[in-house]
Amino acid sequence: MILIPIKDFFETKTRIRAAFPADSSRLIENLVKVTYLQTIETINSLSYPFGVISPSMSIINQSRDLGAVFTYCDSGIDLNIALLEAVQKLPPDQPILVIMPDLPFINQEFLQRLSNEINTVDVLIIPSISSDDSFGTAVLYLKHQSLLSFQFGSNSSRQFRAEADQKNLKYRILHLDPYARDLDTFVDIQYLRQHLSLVSDPNPFIEILRNLELTTSL
Repeated sequence: MILIPIKDFFETKTRIRAAFPADSSRLIENLVKVTYLQTIETINSLSYPFGVISPSMSIINQSRDLGAVFTYCDSGIDLNIALLEAVQKLPPDQPILVIMPDLPFINQEFLQRLSNEINTVDVLIIPSISSDDSFGTAVLYLKHQSLLSFQFGSNSSRQFRAEADQKNLKYRILHLDPYARDLDTFVDIQYLRQHLSLVSDPNPFIEILRNLELTTSL
């Protein structure tokens, strides 16, 4: 099952918000929302089952309307705690594919490739690509939910690899550009604006990015 953890839209992207005027907050919220919804649309286009983990009941309810077969409302305190609590509600042998909600370049080709790759490994790690070089993780597949501890955040892709090595798990690391490019910094938004042709449906992004450009020298 694909799992998408997401904060309430108004609580996301603090570093990006700091780079824009205060009155740009709604635009940034919309950017996150559009990215998240496009991810769900792509998943639905392939009829893959998905679940959503969020502290926002509004997002939970919307996700159910969009076809989520599993939802979990967490406390919003910590992503890794939220994931651990959520997967405990699933069958213990449930394979999971955790996808971060801020990956605007995800498309059908990417998800189909993942579907093929996970058939040959216990663990699949896709490091995030961001201008801050934090070595985070964009996507994590676990053949069984308890194979690795959740440790998303800075340096997480290296930590996942180290634990997989320690446990002698069969794993693969894929560096997939642009699919693993996230939206964490001002430079990431610049990249998105310059590469909209790589987005499966750029139209929802165009007006948001145009309005952000009007507020600063994007």
